[in-house]
Amino acid sequence: MWVHGRNSFPRRLKTDGEFSESLKLDSTHREDRSIYRSTSIQREDLIVAITGKVSELEWLDAAWLGGSDATDRIDERSDLDLVCLVHDDRVEETFVSLESLFDSLGGIRHRFRVPEPTRHGNAQAYYLLVGATDDLTIDLVVLRNSVQDRLLELERHGDPLVLFDRGLGIRSVPLDRDAHVTRLRARFSEIKNAAPILIPLVSKAIDRGFVADAVSSYQNFVLRPLVDLLRMEHCPERFDFGFRYLDRDLPPSERALVERLSMAGDLESLDGLRKQAIARLEIQIARVDALLNRDR
Repeated sequence: MWVHGRNSFPRRLKTDGEFSESLKLDSTHREDRSIYRSTSIQREDLIVAITGKVSELEWLDAAWLGGSDATDRIDERSDLDLVCLVHDDRVEETFVSLESLFDSLGGIRHRFRVPEPTRHGNAQAYYLLVGATDDLTIDLVVLRNSVQDRLLELERHGDPLVLFDRGLGIRSVPLDRDAHVTRLRARFSEIKNAAPILIPLVSKAIDRGFVADAVSSYQNFVLRPLVDLLRMEHCPERFDFGFRYLDRDLPPSERALVERLSMAGDLESLDGLRKQAIARLEIQIARVDALLNRDR
């Protein structure tokens, strides 16, 4: 159940024209977005600038890149997932210092500070810089030294690209499998026990002609639980990653199934997909149940 390897990143990227067409952007919107398709800030230069800045902060003990840099999946659309480990009382000062760096590089055109408590319990903010593409978002997470979970589990987050390390020896660590299996079992129990209550809400919305409600209920109560169950079988380390990274985490046939079940054109077709998804959901509950009982 726990065998997993890192895969390559073979998908073909959409061109800007294909992306715009797929979103049916109007000409004004396309023109506005094009400003941030041409860039004066390159990803590599931004990493060099950040490395120089964090090494100057006396209260910062380590900084590293996760995301695509940690999983060997960098492409022209990759953002920056920056993690800083700091003294407990210097979290806000770290944001201020890095924002001063971003200002010196041309300015911050958009900032979003994630409301706390965040889902992982750490302070987090996103930045878009003037002169950088829309894709080159900086996702900054600031960890307090006292935090136990530093988001370094190899099986979930890959090998960190360390930018600065004040003698801590920052590196990936093995997943705590006992604790992880406990969380997986809890999610499986939630899916299994909630299914009889939540699944009928989809057909109810369809019968009433409530399009938005039907689509939302289908995604949340049928398709997402199915994806979690498929992950429990094929990549249990990331059972809770949702629809991200399906190209590497699921076999091609299972990924194709999820993608096909995701594309509904109208209520009639949604109802057909609902029936297919529920049938597979029931099968998958039985399969994961058998796997969990086998591993006891």
